[in-house]
Amino acid sequence: MSKDHSKRLLAGAVFFIAASFVYLAAEANAASAWIDPDYGYAYHYISDLGVSERMTIDDRSVYSPLAFVMNTGFILYGLLSASAYVCMLPLLKKRVRWLLILFAVIQGIGNMLVSLFPGESYDYASMHILGAGMAIIGGNVTLILFGFVLRNHQISALIKGIAMLLGNIGLIALVIMLTNDFGYPAVFERLSVYTMTAWNLIFGTWWILKQYHQKAVH
Repeated sequence: MSKDHSKRLLAGAVFFIAASFVYLAAEANAASAWIDPDYGYAYHYISDLGVSERMTIDDRSVYSPLAFVMNTGFILYGLLSASAYVCMLPLLKKRVRWLLILFAVIQGIGNMLVSLFPGESYDYASMHILGAGMAIIGGNVTLILFGFVLRNHQISALIKGIAMLLGNIGLIALVIMLTNDFGYPAVFERLSVYTMTAWNLIFGTWWILKQYHQKAVH
């Protein structure tokens, strides 16, 4: 592997880790600012953190004083995660790499739409719903494709399996949320999203440690 490719892949790993840290930090900070009402991770949607006005949405009292933090986090996550996948192009099989990049870009744009059109309405025609669908479906499909198209000689079967497993868990969680949420829709919404943040941390950290180990050996 050339030095340029190594630098590019390292940048991608850093972007993956940064994307998840930015997202989780934005979520935690926005949630901690809720006082009236308190924010419930099992009750309130992630999108509720981006609503800056006091209102009731589907019987949930919503008011996020740091909505701009969450909405900024959505945008940064979309940019960083999409950029991370683009940086990883040298690891992907040539025939299908652009299909993966297409879905990675779709999830990135979806996150930006979620930010630009906060979840004040869950009308199925809303731009927020469109963005959320693009982010969740696009992101989890990207994980599944990533597992399929990684070059076998550079990536372990375990890492590929984790990508595909998490992607499938995310899509199944989304289906459960939309069909039978067992009274906890936010739990399944989070599960459909956290698969992606978990993968970013797992793969980014694994790649950096792998490169460090190879340098130490040589």
